[in-house]
Formats: sequence, C-alpha cells, structure tokens
Amino acid sequence: MAVDTKKQIRELLKKYWGYDNFRPLQEEIILTVISKKNSIALLPTGGGKSICFQLPGLFFGGTTLVVSPLIALMHDQVQNLKKRGISAVAISSAMNQREIEIALNNAALGHVQFLYVSPERLENENFRKQLACLPITLLAIDEAHCISQWGYDFRPSYLRIAQVKQYFKELPLIAVTASATQHVVEDIIEKLELKNPVIHKQSFARDNLRYVVQLEENKTQRLFKIINNIGGSGIVYVKNRKKTEQISQQLNKLKIKSDFYHAGIKNSLRNEKQQKWIDNKFQVIVATNAFGMGIDKPDVRFVVNMDLPDSLESYFQEAGRAGRDGKTSYAVLLFTKKDEEQLLEHLEFAFPPLETIRNSYNAICNFYQIAMNSGQGLSFEFNIDEIAKAYKLSPVLFYNSIKLLEKENYLSLLDAGYEPGKCLMLMGKEDLYNYEIKFPKYELLLKTLMRSYGGILEDYVSINEKELAYRVKNTAAFVTETLEFLHKQQVLSYIKQTELPKIIFLQDRVNSKFIELDNKHYKFLKERYKEKINAVISYANQNTICRQVVLLNYFDELSGNKCGYCDVCLRDKNNIKDPRIIKKILSVVNEGAINIETLKEKMIKFNDEKWMHMLNELIDNGTLSIDKKKNIKLAK
Repeated sequence: MAVDTKKQIRELLKKYWGYDNFRPLQEEIILTVISKKNSIALLPTGGGKSICFQLPGLFFGGTTLVVSPLIALMHDQVQNLKKRGISAVAISSAMNQREIEIALNNAALGHVQFLYVSPERLENENFRKQLACLPITLLAIDEAHCISQWGYDFRPSYLRIAQVKQYFKELPLIAVTASATQHVVEDIIEKLELKNPVIHKQSFARDNLRYVVQLEENKTQRLFKIINNIGGSGIVYVKNRKKTEQISQQLNKLKIKSDFYHAGIKNSLRNEKQQKWIDNKFQVIVATNAFGMGIDKPDVRFVVNMDLPDSLESYFQEAGRAGRDGKTSYAVLLFTKKDEEQLLEHLEFAFPPLETIRNSYNAICNFYQIAMNSGQGLSFEFNIDEIAKAYKLSPVLFYNSIKLLEKENYLSLLDAGYEPGKCLMLMGKEDLYNYEIKFPKYELLLKTLMRSYGGILEDYVSINEKELAYRVKNTAAFVTETLEFLHKQQVLSYIKQTELPKIIFLQDRVNSKFIELDNKHYKFLKERYKEKINAVISYANQNTICRQVVLLNYFDELSGNKCGYCDVCLRDKNNIKDPRIIKKILSVVNEGAINIETLKEKMIKFNDEKWMHMLNELIDNGTLSIDKKKNIKLAK
C-alpha cells in the first residue's frame, strides 16, 4: 500500500475524528477495504468497528450503503456523522414513501455520503432496484452475526443482502461484528457469497477486565459491597423493567446515587438519564439490555449482571462496556440456582406451540384490519401490551410468536426508536402567502416554520413541537393539532413523533391454518438456543478454568493463557492463606478505622493482589467491615 494512502487515511482520521492514531487493527482493516478486497472484521465491544467502514467510505467518495439492524443504532451513527460535517441519512420504517424518495433522490445526486438502511428494507425488490441508480462505492454490514442462523440474533431479512450485490460490479464489502464464533464467520461468508474474504480478528482478550462470578442469594447486599469496594461509574443489568426501578431505589436508600433505564421510558427522559450518567451526575445506572448500544463512556469501572444472560455473546458485549479506557475494571455476574431453572424454563416460552403462533398472527392482522391476501409492505406502530390485552394473549408468548413468524418471513418487528416530528411544506411561497391571507389564524405558525427550518420547502426537516409552541406563544397540543389540520389541507406534510416499535408485513395476509413452521428449522433454532443457555450455565458454575479462557474458547480463540485476575485465578493463587498477611491486616485495623490508601502504605511489602484478596475475604466473612466513607474497621 502506497505511503500517501496511509497518509491520506490518517489525515481523514484527524480531520473528522480528531485522533492521531488508530486503535489496534483499525488501520489494517481500512487498508484492506480501500484495496477493494472483501473483509470481515471481528472486533470486541469498544474496538471502534464503525470507523472501519466510515473512513473507507469517505476515502472512496460516493455513497456508502450501511445495513444495520437497529433503528436506534442507525440514528446514533447518523447523528454522530452529521456532527462531524459528514452527510448521512437513515431510511427506516418510520418514514413515508415521500421521505424515502427524497432521501434516494439526494443520494442519486451525490448529496449523501452514508445511507443507512434496515435489512427489512432490502426485502422490497423495487427498493433494491432503486439502489442500483445510486453512486454506491462500498457496502457495509453492521452487526453481521445477524445473517447467521448460528448467531444469537438471527435476522432472516439479512439474507437479502447478497441480492443487492448483483446490481453493482466489483463492489467492495465489509462485514463487522463484535461477537462471532467460527460457525458464524463461515455462515457470514456463505450467505454473503464472499470469495476469499480477508478476515481480521482482534483478540477478544481484555487484559484490564476482571471477570468475577458469584453464587449469591442476597444479590442486593453483594451489589452494595461491589460498588463500595470498586468505586467509580458502573452499569447494573437486570432482566425486567420493574427490577431496574426496584434496585435503583434500594441503592439510593443506601446513599449510592443511581437511576434506572428501560425501553418503556419516554425517549426524551431516556436520553436525559443516559447523559446524566455519562456526565457522572450519578454513579450507577440500573438497566435492561436496552441500554448500552452505541454508548461510548470510557471510564465505566464495573458492569454487574444481576441475572444470567441468554447467551455468552450478549454477556460478552455487556461486560465489554467496562474499562474501555484500558484501566482495571470488573465484570461481575451474580446468580442463584433459581436463575438457572428460570433460564431453562424460558426455553419453552421462547418456542411457543404452533397454535399459539397462529393465534398471535391472527391477532395482529385483525388489530390492524388487514384483509386476506393483502398487506404486503404495510407498516404500523406496534404496542405489544395493547394487542396482547385486547386478544387475551400472554405478552411473553405473543412476543416470541412474533419472533418465530419473523424467522419464517411473514412479518418483521423493528425495535423502538425515537423519531422526531417531521415536516415538509407542500405549497410554494406564493401559494403559502395567499393561504396565510385567506386563513390568518395559521399565519404565525406557518411563518415560524419557514423561518426556523431551512430547506423545509425541498425536504422533510425534523421539528420540535415544544420549541414551536414557545415561539408562537401557545401549547404543544395546539401546534400538533394545527399541523395535523394543515396536513389534511395539503398545505404541508406532517409526520408525528413516535417512540413505538414498528411491525412490517413482509407478505400478504394468509389464512392462519396454512401457517406452517419448517420443522427442521424450528428444531435447529431451539437446539441452538438450548446450547447457548447451557453454555451460560456452564460458565457460571465452573470454577476450575480461568473465566477469560472459557470465553475465548467459546469464541474459538483457543488460549491456555490464564488472565491471572478473575475469581478462579485468584482463588488458585490464594488457596493457601498467608497467616502473616491476615495478622498484619488485623493488627493495623485494630489500631482504629483506616482508609484503603493508608492501609496500602502499611501493606507495601506484601503482594497487592494477595493481601487485597484476603482483605475482601475478611470483609465477606464479617471479621471486618467497610463504611460509606470507605473506612475499614473491625466488625462489631
């Protein structure tokens, strides 16, 4: 590779991202893509995957087509690119046909550098043909594990990606993911029809991350000790929304500043909570797995999972959000034997019987009044609780029925993602002026829209109803109602803001009695799910092999090198208690309460890991205690 090419990509890195140097493996991946070789990049969470396709996209010019599975992730990346002065657009199910046409026209004119699409959009053959008219110079597949049935989040719509390639000659492709076993990598190569791709794999080993697993009945008490012992900013993951609030309240009562986060909270409030945590306004955020995707907070000192995860892939991603700054951090998993039972029981809920799936399909079609032999391509805001209640369905079985219908290509469920209100002026300036004279009560709002949002005559612009209300000295309800009226009058096109998921009908409605599941496929998916659950249970229960070695082996990175710091390694190191250390700690503490820094000075002649391990044991067995000010003293 020419020296000037390396110089160019470093200049782009500095210009748009402000960095002088690449992270490990980034430069090699980027140079491979620029040489127009197909690439698969396996980088752990926090490894900087997006730059690996964004920078080559800027180098090539034209439009980079990015296939991404999550609306929220697409919008995060689009906003981040725009902040850097890079033009980017996401086409999602929340957009109407006119919006999509405008976005594609702008891309055809060369005004869009990055075009993000959901894989479901590629189900539409006409849309795939429209892509052929665009100056696409690079195809990027984000979260590429979704293309594989061996992956933990298989999305059937990803299988359409290979069909996009046929419209472009020698189009370079890069597939990126943070968690993929060898089975998944092989599946990615096959499904994307890649010939001799260059596979870049960064070691999934995290030298600064300490993995700890504890069988613990009193999880809240243990959590309190973990937070006090480690300190700093942290994430606590739980399985359901109710528990996020309960645990956050318990921590606040214990004087640990925390807040909770889940997908059921309004987006504006979610963003506020997230930003306060990022700014260290509170120490701990208690969340469901809806939290964390796309968040770059380098100083997370601990991630605690209060429940067993569904797979080691998802656990690895969640744990990997700790210690991105390279400093020592902890990934702690707390579990009980009951958690194991619940995880195994969930297997049956995850694969409902065929009759339940058929009833769920009928409920969705009837709720949205989809006639027989119609509905293909239609999308609707989807409130799962509302439909489940209306048709007396179990929300868990209903949701899992939808996921199986999705895998059989009947419909698709897209994640919840905040979509701001959008507006496009349909009348020209002259017609608008005449309308304002005829209907003066709408003049102030229309003029404010024109003044506040440049480009509203040519394209949809995101608007803020509350801000508009302030400017016209009225209520947000008035603004919304007026915009809806003007929409009906065809003065403008208005799309209300939404935070609900979307359900998309991928084919016309069929009689539910004809819905059949591919039995072989059904058994395969169930078996894979069971294997993943068993891998999690095995990881939690085993205490003879280094935690990091187990995780690396799971991802086919064969390693016998122990990390030396996980709970298993430390147990091996400290199996033989050193009475001199215990005697020294007790004699120091016996003189009076002491903080950890002073104790460190007193213990300087002993191995840090060893004496701190014994200190924690003395705290755990009740010989010593630690107060809110982090002072260590003899327990009463």
